[in-house]
Amino acid sequence: MRRILAGLLALAALIGVALWPDEASAHALLARADPPINASLRESPTTITLFMTEQLQRSHSSVQVLDSAGQRRDIGETEFSDAVPTQMSVRTLKLEPGVYTVAWETLSEVDGHTWTGSYVFSVLNPDGSAPAGSAFEIDLDRPGPPVSADAAVKAVGLAALVLFVGAVFISCLLRPSPITMLTPLIAGTVVVGIAATGYESIAGALRLGDIGFLGDVLFDTRNGLWLQQRWYALIVAGLLVSVRLLRPMFVSDRLALSVLALLAVAWLASTAAISHGAAIGSGWIWGTLFDALHLVAVALWIGGLISLILTIRVRTEARIESVRRFSIAAAVSVPILVAAGLLSALVQIPNVNGIVETDWGLAFIVKLVILVALFATAGANAFFLRPRDVAADGHDHQLVRRFGRMMRIEAALGLAVITASAILTQLPSPASAQPEIEQKDNTVVETVARGEIVVSLEISPNLVGFNAWTATIRGDDENPVEALLLRFRYEDPSVGPVTVPTTPIADGQFQLEGAYFGLPGEWTVEMELRRASGDDLLMAVRTDVESGYQASPFATDSGGALGLPLTQMDWNGVGALWAFTLGGLAWFNRPHIRRSWGPRGGDASFVAGLLGLIVAVVLLTGLHVEPGRTLENPIERTAESVEQGAVLFAANCASCHGETGAGDGPLADSLPAPPANFTVHVPFHPDGVLFAWITDGIRGTGMPAWSPQLSDHERWDLVNFLRASFDPIGAQ
Repeated sequence: MRRILAGLLALAALIGVALWPDEASAHALLARADPPINASLRESPTTITLFMTEQLQRSHSSVQVLDSAGQRRDIGETEFSDAVPTQMSVRTLKLEPGVYTVAWETLSEVDGHTWTGSYVFSVLNPDGSAPAGSAFEIDLDRPGPPVSADAAVKAVGLAALVLFVGAVFISCLLRPSPITMLTPLIAGTVVVGIAATGYESIAGALRLGDIGFLGDVLFDTRNGLWLQQRWYALIVAGLLVSVRLLRPMFVSDRLALSVLALLAVAWLASTAAISHGAAIGSGWIWGTLFDALHLVAVALWIGGLISLILTIRVRTEARIESVRRFSIAAAVSVPILVAAGLLSALVQIPNVNGIVETDWGLAFIVKLVILVALFATAGANAFFLRPRDVAADGHDHQLVRRFGRMMRIEAALGLAVITASAILTQLPSPASAQPEIEQKDNTVVETVARGEIVVSLEISPNLVGFNAWTATIRGDDENPVEALLLRFRYEDPSVGPVTVPTTPIADGQFQLEGAYFGLPGEWTVEMELRRASGDDLLMAVRTDVESGYQASPFATDSGGALGLPLTQMDWNGVGALWAFTLGGLAWFNRPHIRRSWGPRGGDASFVAGLLGLIVAVVLLTGLHVEPGRTLENPIERTAESVEQGAVLFAANCASCHGETGAGDGPLADSLPAPPANFTVHVPFHPDGVLFAWITDGIRGTGMPAWSPQLSDHERWDLVNFLRASFDPIGAQ
């Protein structure tokens, strides 16, 4: 048995090493920016606006604009928006042609983590050519303890929470209550919880600079308020268990269990309130609730199982009855764990790319693999070993030992799941990393030859804005190339050419980085090879360059705290999942309910199970109301309204939907789903539906919510333009 447990612990350690985050992992990442990432602007912007993925703590979040020499070109302090808590902006001086770096740092109001980052944009020369110079390199290293330490402490803290809740649960479940024998376990989890909470508080202060920021962390952030609550709960729990250990007669079992149960709820709440689900913006209340239910179910199952193992080692005479009671409770908690875990995962995984293209997705897959092993072990215990143990009435000692071994394996696998979950909390979720995933990469490699000289030029990502050009030269052994110059010519001759020297990076290899593709279209890159002797050579390649970065790739939160946090299903799907889960629980537990409550209880559970199935089917198949279906258009479709809508369409919609509305705009390929073809969709949907889509966006696609940017009147003008342009019959 020791070998099995040692192997499982080694597996958990290997998982931790493989998935351990090696970079700071806060979650207030950049979702979009104005001007966009890698933009090439004809005129100087007056304001730089960033939209992050989480609500910002204003006291420690800021934006700076730096020129190529590292000099600040912004004016005044960073500004924030009360209407959009994820937005921050800064005004700029008039920017001359050049390459500029936007550097930002954030403190997440939810999880208390800091993050720094940067992106580049350029202001073109008056003739439209790319400016000289390169982006300023900034130091993005953040102070504070290593993230591996954060993940380790998080794993230990979650394990302590699970064991605390499980010990309280088993103490309430079994009769007589084993609270006296479990009090040392509860005391140990409280000590660990206090240490982990102290670490989180101090680490948050160190990330801001030094320990002097501890007050800011605890009293000026939402994260700090929940850490305070946890402190209070753990201190009270520590005092209570100290009294129980030193003077057990002073506090009755009933009073101790009542207080500990309330403290367990407080500890669970303070953990769920700073989870990934709490940081999603729109629908964060539901995201927090899903995470809380998932955590509660894990704590009751795994924490309860470990406490049960400790209990039956002492109270062997009540082993069968204790295991029976726990099995019933586990049978209830496991389906809730699965349903809540599924919803939590869907909140964080907008599409399949979120699993296969992120570190979070890799950790999630490993967690699923461990969960499959855990469910298999639990199933063997519940449906094979436990019934045989009951039938033998505990007299088959070999079976008892095998059952006990499998219970310990189940507990070890549960702890491995908790380790994987802790690592997930320290990695940006796919919902946060999505903007990086969706950016395009049109890297090309073009090869040209002149006599024996062959040059391969790689252009990455071959998009408007910042690129890298890497030239590899072969066949020049007798007369090596000493220098390489690149000359950039645009298809429009009014845009002047720019000649830039490259940097040698290896024998026969040269590289250049910069924002020399300033406009979308066809560019010619001329390569001037300067050789040690003889004539220099001139070669050229042509490439089509696109605008690969979206100005507004993701919808601004519009549903509020109670909005739907999922992109893969609507409220009918969520309701159907829970109806099926609760109905299935009632159906599955009919025998236990019948034994406890008699025939009427069994009949009621049968009816509840059938009702849950019916409700789930009805929600999935019978209830669907298209948003805006009954909404009337209050703006008359006049020529003026249509013209205003045309202006708005060209400025905000054509980049994705195309000038003809066919869904073939220059940014269409960068979206998670193809843009709507208006010639197909507009004739079949009323004005109210079109208005609702424009207002709230469409989940799971790149269609953003335009309600924060456009007024009601402007959105109706857009509807009138769409109707007049793409529905000739309906426009009459």
